Amino acid sequence: MYRDIIRYRLAEGVTQEQLLQAAESVERDWMGSLPGFISWEIHRVGDTGAYMDIVTWESKESAKEAETAMAKLPADHPWYACYAPESITSDGITSLWTSVS
Repeated sequence: MYRDIIRYRLAEGVTQEQLLQAAESVERDWMGSLPGFISWEIHRVGDTGAYMDIVTWESKESAKEAETAMAKLPADHPWYACYAPESITSDGITSLWTSVS
């Protein structure tokens, strides 16, 4: 299993509600149908104003193919307006072991 960890701040004037509405649209209209997509979580990081997304894929290859497919989203999609571009960072992690009780 492979996860993309994306950290960011919202763009000036964007509310958390707008972020969640845009995310629902992206998941419904695009991401949810991509091969290898498993889940997407959006987290607020304490009271810092920062957010963290965890997107889970079957493999690193699935995640990379999704990056390419993202170009199919219209340039004016509300999703792109949610982020302060200079604040975005991303890391990929590969799951080695999970304990579930």
